[in-house]
Amino acid sequence: MNRSGKLHALLSTARVANIPSVLSNVWLGVAVGTLLEDAPIVWELTLQLTLAGVLLYIAGNFFNDWMDRAWDEKHRPERALPRCLFSPTLYLALAVILATLGVGAAKSVNSASGMVALAIVGCILVYTVWHKRSPWLVIAMGLCRALLPVLGFVAFDSHVKEIGFAAGGLFCYIAGLSLSARYESMPQAPKAAMLASRILLMMTAALMIGEGLLLQFHPPLVLSGLIAYGIWLWLCLTVRRRPVSAHVSSLLAGIPWVDWIVLLPISLSLGAWNPFAIACFSIPPIAFISALLLQRLAPAT
Repeated sequence: MNRSGKLHALLSTARVANIPSVLSNVWLGVAVGTLLEDAPIVWELTLQLTLAGVLLYIAGNFFNDWMDRAWDEKHRPERALPRCLFSPTLYLALAVILATLGVGAAKSVNSASGMVALAIVGCILVYTVWHKRSPWLVIAMGLCRALLPVLGFVAFDSHVKEIGFAAGGLFCYIAGLSLSARYESMPQAPKAAMLASRILLMMTAALMIGEGLLLQFHPPLVLSGLIAYGIWLWLCLTVRRRPVSAHVSSLLAGIPWVDWIVLLPISLSLGAWNPFAIACFSIPPIAFISALLLQRLAPAT
């Protein structure tokens, strides 16, 4: 692909390499919701919810690049708007259209999912407008991702607290990742920010194992997902620690391992040849591998 062309620029704006992790995040909520309700999986609704999550994610990226166009002219001139490949008006229009379609897709499932989608849009707006002003805005970024499993969950179960630990774990991971990403353009990131980032990444595991479903499983099953997450996190904090851009890209690709902390024990508890168990087992690793491959096509950040 021509890396100076418009198609590559659009894929970079959409952060296409991170879309597989969005699918995995939504699936986490769907899986936990259907299990707690002891209901059969409704694949059509799952596809609708996944589509909603992807549309909202891409909308946020277009809005972010539209908002940051003046900053990018000085610091990220390789991006599409500083290069005048597209008009800022087009980016804003695409962001509005995609966000509207995303909320509509979620609302077509049920009103609860529609409300969560609107909350995601609100977090996108807060983060995009103010994120250059304070590192505390990683909270809004974390909420954008943390609400994705909630988006899938409330379509099948109304007791939101049941997905709270999983959403909290994902929030900590994204907040920690975002702290690192804030400084990827700098030659040396502040030590305090990097320390806070590592603490948040480690808190992720503690919160994820507090998920209600996992408390019903034998410890070896619970440890299975934690081990996979721990191995990748160790690689990100050691082998892939420098440069910061590679560190952030690795953490982004590893988002599905957060979901697997919950989904792997679920799959192992259900037994082989169960389509639902196969989906829980395979979706996060496939999303991870897909993210790494797509990062060769377009940058993740």
